[in-house]
Amino acid sequence: MSLPVTIHGHNKTHKYLLLWEQYFQNNQSLFQLVVIEMKKLIGIANFTISKIPIYLVPDANSKDKEISASFSWTPKKSFINIEIPLGLEVPNGFFPISILAHEFFHLMLRKNKSLFLEIEKITQENEKLFVRLSKGMPSRMFLEELLVSSFIPEGYLSEKYLNTKSPVAISNPKDLLSWRKLVAFKSREMAKNYIDNIQQIDKKYLEHIVDI
Repeated sequence: MSLPVTIHGHNKTHKYLLLWEQYFQNNQSLFQLVVIEMKKLIGIANFTISKIPIYLVPDANSKDKEISASFSWTPKKSFINIEIPLGLEVPNGFFPISILAHEFFHLMLRKNKSLFLEIEKITQENEKLFVRLSKGMPSRMFLEELLVSSFIPEGYLSEKYLNTKSPVAISNPKDLLSWRKLVAFKSREMAKNYIDNIQQIDKKYLEHIVDI
């Protein structure tokens, strides 16, 4: 089954984005393996990837050396945008797959209402901490980003299936990305245990992230 990828671009960028579409389609089997693990972690049995549109969008202004992605969720409709800097070559590795999986992780979390409410509860209990660290990002979303990133793309799930490097220790993190890397570094063994033992994310795991 192919991924539901749609190209958004004019004639000049269509051929370029087509290479990226082929990249994601060629690696969809590997992506599906990651999705299976994410379902186990989140504790959901049913989540149909084919019902979530994936839009490839050209970004002529970006100087980034990696793609960026975001998700949109409503109870009735969800989708994922992948912004690709023009001129960025299709890689040999699988980091873009981990970026895509990261966004799907966010959507899948919303299928487990009890886990989603637990994230909300822990956020409220530690509101002052997250307001101080998040620098304007909604506190619940800040915690959710750290949770997802502790598995993928910075965490052990990405390392296990997508051959990414383990994060290194970071002192004095100052932004979301550095916090994501630090949390993934300090959560590696715990994340590995949850994955290897088919254990669902729970209050204990969330509190571990807060304690970091």
